Amino acid sequence: MAALVAVLAALSVPALAQAPKRTLAQRIAPDILQQLYPGAEKLGEVSGKPPAMSVLKGGQVVGYIYSTLDVVNMPGYSSTPFDVLAGVDLTGTITGAKVIYHSEPHVLNDSIRQPKLDHFLASHLGYKLFGANIPQMPPDYVAGATITARAMRAGVRDSAKFVMRARGMGPVVKVPTLDIDGFSPLTFQQLLANGSLQHRWVSNEEAERLFAAIGAEAPAADQPLSAAPDDIFVHLFAAYSTPEMVGRNLFGANTFASYASRKAQGGQVLFFASTGRFDILGNAYNQRAKNYTFDRLQLAQGEKVFHFDRDHFQRIAMGSGEGVRGLSQGGLFFLDGNSGFDPMKPWRLELIVPSSDAEGAKSLTIPVEYRLPSDLILMPDQAAEPAWIAAWSDARTNLIVLGVMLTVLTVILALQGPLSRRRKLHRWVRNGYLLFCLVWLGWYAGGQLTIINIVNYLQAPFGDISLGFYLAEPLIVVIVAYTLVSLVLLGRGVFCGWLCPFGALQELLGQLARAIGLPQWQPSEKLQDKLWWGKYASALVVIGIGFYSMEMAETASEVEPFKTAITAHFIREWPYVIYSLALLSIGLFSERAYCRFLCPLGGVLAFVGKLHLFDMLKRREACGSPCHLCERACPVKAIAHNGKINMTECFQCLDCQVEYYDDKRCPPLVKDRKQKARQNLPVAPGGMPVPAVARTQVTI
Repeated sequence: MAALVAVLAALSVPALAQAPKRTLAQRIAPDILQQLYPGAEKLGEVSGKPPAMSVLKGGQVVGYIYSTLDVVNMPGYSSTPFDVLAGVDLTGTITGAKVIYHSEPHVLNDSIRQPKLDHFLASHLGYKLFGANIPQMPPDYVAGATITARAMRAGVRDSAKFVMRARGMGPVVKVPTLDIDGFSPLTFQQLLANGSLQHRWVSNEEAERLFAAIGAEAPAADQPLSAAPDDIFVHLFAAYSTPEMVGRNLFGANTFASYASRKAQGGQVLFFASTGRFDILGNAYNQRAKNYTFDRLQLAQGEKVFHFDRDHFQRIAMGSGEGVRGLSQGGLFFLDGNSGFDPMKPWRLELIVPSSDAEGAKSLTIPVEYRLPSDLILMPDQAAEPAWIAAWSDARTNLIVLGVMLTVLTVILALQGPLSRRRKLHRWVRNGYLLFCLVWLGWYAGGQLTIINIVNYLQAPFGDISLGFYLAEPLIVVIVAYTLVSLVLLGRGVFCGWLCPFGALQELLGQLARAIGLPQWQPSEKLQDKLWWGKYASALVVIGIGFYSMEMAETASEVEPFKTAITAHFIREWPYVIYSLALLSIGLFSERAYCRFLCPLGGVLAFVGKLHLFDMLKRREACGSPCHLCERACPVKAIAHNGKINMTECFQCLDCQVEYYDDKRCPPLVKDRKQKARQNLPVAPGGMPVPAVARTQVTI
């Protein structure tokens, strides 16, 4: 046993299996630096609390690289903390991430899931820590390792926030707050798409219709453009351009900087512009009257209406180019800090278009509604939803299927007598259930209980691990709960015989082997008693190592082929595949050899199962002396020569009960049936003798 564990340990030598004992600077290898911070030219010294390395470009600090292990020390599904290196720039944007160490059982040494995990972390490049939400990812984004992926994502984000705030760069937000300084490059079209820039198109035909509705005529054109019905009358644009995200992207850095003093005094900056036949700036502006007020534009918010004059306007270059430069007229409009305008609340730009009559008694108001986009609002940090809550939500369908599966198993166990009286029905039910257990529970849902689950539960009283850690895998939690109840009531056989996908695979292959005539080997009772101790020794070694080092226990647990054959679908490095196939091959010649003699999980369940309360399997006085039919029928030789069933080794397959109720095979029942036949007496179904009183009534 010790030699086997040593061999498996030798197989597990990738870099990810080596615990990080180096400094942060030593962990940032040159080949991953550009993954963490593209364009980085040089790294500074590790400094600060929490520690981080500054990233330099052109001699200036532009961001930081940090380690989740150094900052939050967060575990994933394994109780051992992982280490993800990541970068963040000065605006709080994640620049890259790379996992360099973990001991997650569903990912470690897995050539399929490991690249998926790396891709998942790398996909967070560009996500902002403040004022933006990372979208929900589907539950299968790293199939079989969603808890690990969620934990690593949370570790990257939480660590970045701590690094930023410790250096005075991350905003502390207690209520929804306007994001004034956040910036990322956006085009004119992207600003339109995310709602930072709103617009309203009015055609010549629509303008005529709107004026007709108020009993007036549209004014003559201010600009010599087409009067065709489908052509533009006015195309109006409005934006709240105080935030750098909007203003800098609309006008460029220089223009944005030119009104920085207005921002410094608490003022608000808005952008109104248009194209088309109608001049939105109006006559007062065009005539440049002293202290003129814009007579065609006003801003409304609730009951308040705001007007603008020459001192609250700044013209910008328009008329040629793209984006803002391609518009015809407009500019920047300012509101003083004490104006009462609240940018967090909706507002409305109103364009007032006078009619063509001489008095201008009638006018048309064309509104453009504006609501601050969520990207410009910093929300208070919310406590991250525990990973186990999302896991249970994602697993709703699987939990329903598992619930039905366990209900069916409960019915089978409760009605094992009627089922066992029907040999063919028993075989169909047994094999159908095992096949479903293998294909759905094992290969599809990944519900394979392992010795590492047991080690984690045993360590609970001795470690500082939250309850959420143990609730991280919903299917496993439910299976563990059901197994605990069944252990107390009936012993080990319920799980090992009905709910273990690898056990189901072994049994189905064993049946196939016998069907094609492969020779079968069964050890003598004396040798079998010795071989049974193998699973106890295996369990003791893995659990003992687990209390010393979970990393070593993860390696030692490879004595179980479950990860290779069930979770990873045999897609692993060749030593693991060969080992799993070797165990399955042995099972072709000796029924469930691995389960009986080596499985550490089986060892734990067998040990606990010794305390079970009920023995539901029926026996007679003749069982074992002189009858040995059930003993020979038991595929795992859990029935001793004296006829007693060893429930510690029984897999509850019910094969012995099929023989027990068969009045054509069970010698005591055959004898009774033949005796009744000679006496011409009625025989109850299943070979049971008719009570004496009943016989008297029949013969009268």
